[in-house]
Amino acid sequence: MPADDPHQWRLNLVFGLFLATGVMVGVYCVWAVADWIHSQGEGAFGMFYLGAFSFVPALLAWLAGGVQMLMASANRDVRFGVALTTAHLVWWLLVVGIEILRNNGSWGWVMRSATVVEPCLYAVGVTYLAAGWFWGRRRHGPGQLAA
Repeated sequence: MPADDPHQWRLNLVFGLFLATGVMVGVYCVWAVADWIHSQGEGAFGMFYLGAFSFVPALLAWLAGGVQMLMASANRDVRFGVALTTAHLVWWLLVVGIEILRNNGSWGWVMRSATVVEPCLYAVGVTYLAAGWFWGRRRHGPGQLAA
């Protein structure tokens, strides 16, 4: 595809948003694991802001990827990124809903692990997907990389 192709520009935008959300969630994960190992108390309060702010690029990537899919994109990586992001957003809606509704404080370690493991898996998956796009493994056909 030529560099000025609008389809290519939209795909770059979608994968750029996937990369932004993957990196932000990855930073959240590193901070959450560090807090899990050695509790930082109120010093870790910024982690919650970072976690909440990471939903901005996630929602934008989800919307942009959805629009790209509706515009008859046959790119399976866009579909996979949207599926990953959808699962991530649904997971967090469930986690927040459970935390709001529950009154039992004994679930602390379960919810703590739920708020660390899934974001780490999501961050690795979506960052790998987006980085693969920008490093050319998927943007170009497999035979075009050697040229």
